[in-house]
Amino acid sequence: MKSRRYCFVVPRYFEGIAGGAETLMGELARNLAKRGDSVELLATCAKDNRTWRNEFPEGELTIDGIKVTRFKVNERDLDTWVPIQLAIHEGKAVDVDRQLLWMQESVNSDSMYRHIKKSRDAFDVFFFGPYLFGSTFWGSMIHPDKSVLIPCLHNEAYAYVDVIASMFREVRGCLFNAEPEMQLARSLYGEIPGGVVGMGFARPLPRSSGDGEDASRSERLGRAPYILYLGRKEMGKNVHVLIDYFMQAKRDGLIPHEIKLAVLGGGSFSDLHRTDALERDDIIDLPHVTETQKRRLIAESLCLCQPSTNESFSIVLMEAWLEGTPVVVHGECAVTRHHVIESGGGLYFSSPTDLAGVLRYMWDNPAARANFAARGASYVERAYSWEAVLARFDSMTESIMSSERPMSRGKTENNHVSP
Repeated sequence: MKSRRYCFVVPRYFEGIAGGAETLMGELARNLAKRGDSVELLATCAKDNRTWRNEFPEGELTIDGIKVTRFKVNERDLDTWVPIQLAIHEGKAVDVDRQLLWMQESVNSDSMYRHIKKSRDAFDVFFFGPYLFGSTFWGSMIHPDKSVLIPCLHNEAYAYVDVIASMFREVRGCLFNAEPEMQLARSLYGEIPGGVVGMGFARPLPRSSGDGEDASRSERLGRAPYILYLGRKEMGKNVHVLIDYFMQAKRDGLIPHEIKLAVLGGGSFSDLHRTDALERDDIIDLPHVTETQKRRLIAESLCLCQPSTNESFSIVLMEAWLEGTPVVVHGECAVTRHHVIESGGGLYFSSPTDLAGVLRYMWDNPAARANFAARGASYVERAYSWEAVLARFDSMTESIMSSERPMSRGKTENNHVSP
């Protein structure tokens, strides 16, 4: 494949960012640059994904060897955006004019769009993601013949909106993170050019036996056996469901009383409307920890539990397997269930009784836990090594950009610069 010049566009990006989509795109950009490709990244000045305030200065900087340029977020009319957002979330009918207004008041940056417009000849491909932001929608429409989505698509109400469908049909193609995500997109929007790429992982270095070893466990967690949730404390991640199922299994006596649930990640239990759960001694809200401490918490858990039903990849599953830990996922998430079935790296649940049975099995069968973990690690090394991922990236990108773009999928260039 000939050398290409790539531009990645994400709503926000900074060192230590916890968002899965931004991490995935940033890691892909970093590894392309590492092998010698020309790569730049555009983002807004926002840090918080709830307020979207301009917290970083505008301008250029270097992060992990990549040139990053930040642009101010436009002022937003939340009185207009929030009601439309809620209506779409609840599955109510919203006409196209209001859908466009919804995207107009999303996360946008006119200065970023002007930069993209004048940079047409500077890059061979513009990659945009995730799908549900104004920066992706409007940005990808500036040069649609050079735009490729890394959508991180979920089976949710927003995916069924007309303007989202139009974006998928206008761009040159898509790079997906897993087979079920690609199948969902094609079932909704037709035969979109592209294929599965995902994110790469390297076998982690052995953990040091000193720094931060004891600090990884809180006093309340102690030396008790525990299952681990790792991710944002948001209802959209189904953490509240995991908490409720865990408490019900304990009430029904279906899992040993000594097993605890450790919840690690940004956000708070108040966001989950589950502050009462913290009055128990078997549900532990862990503070921010170092990377070394995080790895140890994963490695020492009975299993990592991923209850989300809206995932396009799930980085934490791969991290758990590489630390020698099996995983438990929600059976209604096509992507995480696909990973578990393909790898043989864990089990899945769909009810409190299911979860209790799975946790009981993990507790009673240490040999099976080790076997799940080994199979999962083999899967990551086989399917999601950086060598495998970059080979798929090259193949899919070349296929997308060399294929003839049907006229029915949109004009060659869209002169729209700002919403």
